[in-house]
Amino acid sequence: MNKTSRRERRAELMLFLLAMIWGGSFVAAKFTMESFDVYWVMVLRFFIGAFALWVLFPGEHKKVDRTTLRGGAEVGILLGIGTAFQMVGLRYTTPANQTFIIVSYVITVPLLHYAVSGIKPGKNIMLAAVFTIVGVGFLTIGPSFRLNIGDVLTFVMALLFAVQMIRIDYWMPQVESSIIFTMAQLIAAGVISLVLFFIYGGRMQIAPLTTASVGGLIYMVVLNTAVAFFLQNYAQRYASPEKSALIISSESLFGTFAAYFFAGEEFYAKKIVGCVLILIGQFLAQVLPMIRKMAREKKINT
Repeated sequence: MNKTSRRERRAELMLFLLAMIWGGSFVAAKFTMESFDVYWVMVLRFFIGAFALWVLFPGEHKKVDRTTLRGGAEVGILLGIGTAFQMVGLRYTTPANQTFIIVSYVITVPLLHYAVSGIKPGKNIMLAAVFTIVGVGFLTIGPSFRLNIGDVLTFVMALLFAVQMIRIDYWMPQVESSIIFTMAQLIAAGVISLVLFFIYGGRMQIAPLTTASVGGLIYMVVLNTAVAFFLQNYAQRYASPEKSALIISSESLFGTFAAYFFAGEEFYAKKIVGCVLILIGQFLAQVLPMIRKMAREKKINT
């Protein structure tokens, strides 16, 4: 395995770790919002996440430059606005509907990337995307599924997330420090969130603190924000946007497991079918190309 291939495999493993973290965030957010205003949670996670990166990586401070700040701010604005559409959309739709609609980025990312770069997505990527969306549908959609204004707003958020991934792919080769880029991204998103809190938020704390709500907040700030966005930004140096979107979409799978183990949700046959379909999608996107490549290399060597 050459150096480029090793970097790609490492990036894909980082994206799977990111998907695991974001999958757990569904449960963590549920616990957190039992005590804190949702917009205040956004403010805390973005600003404290940026501060944590600044404190933990002092060696990166000297790598601040205009390109990194500009790129990070642009992606952060997309993140903040997208989160706003998600939060407003959630007022009119269900979390299940929203999860399903958001994962539409596995289709929009490769199409947008093709429109911008002219690089056609592989057939296995598009087929994997179809399996993934159908799988997420089995995981989330119930008999009460109805499209409404909240679903439209959620789809706008999914489009913004797709654009965000394309812009990360554009900026990352130009920046020296993924840490500084992530900090700029989080600060910009934090500013957007602060504005939203003053417009739509209520009290910072809406109920007494509990161990679960404090633990959930720590998870949202440290893992779901500081660690997760760094993993995404760094990994997209070496992983294509369409592959990144497919791997990250497995957060629905991890979120289902987290809900079962930590929130007591039922794990019935329909969800098992959804998990299997998502795993098939990941196989088509990740494992099958490696098997084909190894077969070609073996044929050449013999």
